[in-house]
Amino acid sequence: MKVAYAYEFDAADPMVQSGRPAAIRNALTRRGAKVLTVFPLNQNLKWLYAPKALYYRRMGKIYRFDRAPGFLHSIAWQARRRLRSLQPDVVFTPGSLLAAKLRVASPVVFCADATFANVLDVYDSFSNCAPEFVAHGHALERDALSHCAAAIYPSEWAARSAIEDYGADPARVHVVPFGANVDAPDSATVDGWIAARDLSVLRFLFVGREWERKGADTVLATCSRLHAAGYAVSLDLVGINQPPVALPAWAHNHGLLDKRDPVQKAQLEALLAQSHFLFLPSQAESYGMSFCEAAAYGLPSLATTAGGIPTIVRHGKTGYTLAPQAPISEWAAVLAQAAENLDAYRAMARASRADYEARLNWDAFGARLHDILLRVTGEAGFPHSARRAVGAP
Repeated sequence: MKVAYAYEFDAADPMVQSGRPAAIRNALTRRGAKVLTVFPLNQNLKWLYAPKALYYRRMGKIYRFDRAPGFLHSIAWQARRRLRSLQPDVVFTPGSLLAAKLRVASPVVFCADATFANVLDVYDSFSNCAPEFVAHGHALERDALSHCAAAIYPSEWAARSAIEDYGADPARVHVVPFGANVDAPDSATVDGWIAARDLSVLRFLFVGREWERKGADTVLATCSRLHAAGYAVSLDLVGINQPPVALPAWAHNHGLLDKRDPVQKAQLEALLAQSHFLFLPSQAESYGMSFCEAAAYGLPSLATTAGGIPTIVRHGKTGYTLAPQAPISEWAAVLAQAAENLDAYRAMARASRADYEARLNWDAFGARLHDILLRVTGEAGFPHSARRAVGAP
């Protein structure tokens, strides 16, 4: 099967979109698909929208070029030109932007971690937006969903929005969890770590670039309460270049660790191996790759029920999920209870690793994606009902 991998950015760069596009591309290759490169695409047209963005900024509004119809037509036109000579069986893109205006003979499949409705007024970059941008964003989502052969989301939360907010055909919407962007240790190694862990010192790991949205203040306040109650705690923070508050002696900031650098990559892996919990109480989260990475190392996660997190973290089985507004006392109570039962903790850690092996890895994602692509191309006996004529509406 020939898969044209189209994207406006460099899908081979592991730092783009938390490494998700690169990981999907590699997973397809491992499944035996012939992956054809149709990325990156020229985005210079974005500068035409700079005056409009400045105009809205002066009005206190956000306007982004990436949902503008002219920009979408531009990247779709570039992709069509490059696709003519490739003659792929299917076109895949790791986002909805290119899928909105791409009309080609081959079926188009896209994968996104959220819909526009999911992120609007939730993330800072999608808050207080200009009405024109909001209209463009919703139109893009409807366009992509109405013309694609299949839409893939990593969570039930996002898939439900595609169906309920944009009228997507449920038969074309699939939930396939993303994998972990780490080199996972083998099962025996992780089992050994879990068996050796004790809870005499509670070791927490925070991984996130945004202090407020990722809930770092909640992490610090909860650990402080546990420390004041007599528990020995240790907190490692990754992703924050400069914390906005002074850190206590038991907290250590490591800054942003670049996985492309072998030394920094090894440092992150060591922190994952040495911790007891990933503590990431995000106030908003489309998915959360860090939870998958924690599971690969047998770490239960402490998280909220925001966005797509409940698809990854199974409350009471592979971690704990509380409401985003949960008070510090509730977080502290959950952790104090966990600290008193080592056997229950180890069972949860083993369940986290088992969940990684079963579904939170890129090979599992690749197998599901490969099956979906076979279905839309009509191979393996599946009906070839999704192919559209060039220029079809």
